[in-house]
Amino acid sequence: MKTIYLIRHGETQANREGIFRGRGEVPLGPAGLKQAGELRAYFSGLKVERVFSSPLKRAVETAAICFPGQAVELQELVNNLDLGLWAGRRKKEIAIEEPKLWRRWLEEPERMSFPGGESLAAVKARVRHFNRLLAAAGEERIAVVSHRSVLKALLAEALGLKDQWFWKFHLDNASVTVLLHDRSRGFVLAKLNRTEHLSDYVFEWD
Repeated sequence: MKTIYLIRHGETQANREGIFRGRGEVPLGPAGLKQAGELRAYFSGLKVERVFSSPLKRAVETAAICFPGQAVELQELVNNLDLGLWAGRRKKEIAIEEPKLWRRWLEEPERMSFPGGESLAAVKARVRHFNRLLAAAGEERIAVVSHRSVLKALLAEALGLKDQWFWKFHLDNASVTVLLHDRSRGFVLAKLNRTEHLSDYVFEWD
């Protein structure tokens, strides 16, 4: 049986300020660096054999601190959702300036295409390929450091959820979610959004 640890990157200042990140390069803030160290302690005895990361700096930083001395494989398939013109903007401003799209984000994000960016359907399609890579991998303990939207899509794809999946999972910064996998059962969700290793984090609802 294979164990796959899904890790959301540590906190950034943009998380604190309610700003959409998308594919903008946002480094870990002081709290995020501390969270990455707490993740390192969490994984210290688990002998993870392979580490994948989104290529964005905040994920790479988290992976490097969490798994010191291990090779980190940058994987474009788990790069963040491209938010296009929403990246770098405050959520409160978008809610006021683009109320119809904001309402869609809250009520049916699976049907959204972000202005100048990517759709969640496209993210789900690319993580389908990544899940096949995970299923075929020979290692028994694998870690994946990525982003909220991508990890939600990965979970939905792994569990066969078709519609209204995005808001069915909540994933905090530096949280750990665990999937199990074997040939007969496929992917099985064992643990969701574990945060007991963290001394502090921001609860990001929308």
